Amino acid sequence: MNILFIYNKKAGKRFEPSIVDKIVGQLPPSIDYTFIDVREVEVADVSPYDTLVAIGGDGTVNTVAKMCTKHSKTLAVIPKGSGDGLARFLGISRNLNTAVETLLHGKQIQIDTAQVNENFFVNVAGSGFEAEVAHKFGLEGVRGLKGYAKTILESFSGREEQEVILTLDGNQTSLPFFSLTLANGAQWGNNFEIASTADIQDGFLDIAIMRKPKWHEIVPLIIFLRSKKQEDNKLLTYHKASKIEIKGSGKFWHIDGEPILLKNKKHIVMHPKNLKVIVPK
Repeated sequence: MNILFIYNKKAGKRFEPSIVDKIVGQLPPSIDYTFIDVREVEVADVSPYDTLVAIGGDGTVNTVAKMCTKHSKTLAVIPKGSGDGLARFLGISRNLNTAVETLLHGKQIQIDTAQVNENFFVNVAGSGFEAEVAHKFGLEGVRGLKGYAKTILESFSGREEQEVILTLDGNQTSLPFFSLTLANGAQWGNNFEIASTADIQDGFLDIAIMRKPKWHEIVPLIIFLRSKKQEDNKLLTYHKASKIEIKGSGKFWHIDGEPILLKNKKHIVMHPKNLKVIVPK
């Protein structure tokens, strides 16, 4: 087994160099391995490796997963981010020792990926309020759950609903939205689920359209997002589709939590089971 570990020094609150030593200490002598920074991965020769391991958050996972699909490699994840939405959804522990055990002794499954225009994602993408939060979160450089909460509160008052036009597998609908999520996995991160019925192996995305909650509805909404029982209600409408077009969503988007600007109509397509990933048995 040849493993390329790809770490992100900026993941989570801070990257601890001792993580590398702890991982190496768990590896058997039979394994060949290399560690590189995520900023080197685009020019790295990954051909000698069977498995690419993302050490970081959802943004790092996105980068490494994209390389895996491009070069037919297997993805593994050692979660070290702020939200770690994909890792939590796949049941990969945020405990370092346990995550390495999964890498060494877990099972391999095949999962779907998707893209918005030319932008690859594996867990969630979205626009509206959640994208505004991602943009502000990235600019301010604050990490952790407290950082998210602060940014969310600052962004909430200034954003109003817009009208979005969705074409879902050829059927058009128009809806008011405050936040729009394309969910391949179920989680935003931090165990907040936006689409509990999302199946990362079914060839479909779950589309969650959220209305703007009133102040007194925020706490019930938070409880709802922790409930793992998402269904249509006063604030959220759900759809499933494999081919999606979106008009009116605005230019601010996020792709696996990373802020991005997308202009004009958005075209979203699925790539069923084109990514191999190691998960717990």
